[in-house]
Amino acid sequence: MNNEELKKAIDFYRSLVQKEIAIEKIVDGKRLGPRTLIKKDHLELNDIINPERSFLGKDVADDLDSVYVTTFRIGNLKKPISLAKTGYGTDIIAGIEMGVNLVKTGIIKNFDEISEFLVNYKIGIFDIFKEEEIKNGKRLDIRVYECIECAGLPNIGEPVCYFETGMIIGILRELTHKEVFAEEIRCWTSGYSFCHFDVEIKD
Repeated sequence: MNNEELKKAIDFYRSLVQKEIAIEKIVDGKRLGPRTLIKKDHLELNDIINPERSFLGKDVADDLDSVYVTTFRIGNLKKPISLAKTGYGTDIIAGIEMGVNLVKTGIIKNFDEISEFLVNYKIGIFDIFKEEEIKNGKRLDIRVYECIECAGLPNIGEPVCYFETGMIIGILRELTHKEVFAEEIRCWTSGYSFCHFDVEIKD
């Protein structure tokens, strides 16, 4: 994906984000997007084999993007959702380790290269939407569009991108040498068409 296509994708999703947040609901303290809620305690194979990635998937012949995404998801999303929700579980730790190693090995050297890496490896389209100074640090509003973990999954009422949360923590921690906290607050699996991470970098 070249820079012009990337800008077009980000502009498209920013417009969609604005519409979806405007009509979101808060139910039992959780944000829910506009897609129909389907309660499940685990995701079925039919759920995970149909990604919706109109930008990242368009340059891949013979629907290989679906094959690629499904291969990533099979081991990760077939476990019970209750297992993945145990806080700093294996998915978050694995993501942190991956993020740290991406920086330590020089694959990602600065903030600009985060987006390039995620697009090139078709993990997602990375967008630092907003950055602001807060007491003792900085807050980032990060969105990931067409996320490999969840794009196209049903709305099960809560986020599932623990690995990506960990990756963001690991990459930013290693780039800044500061303490980083991240929480996914919106996701495909909570009814949106994007993943939304609230990130704090502490001085």
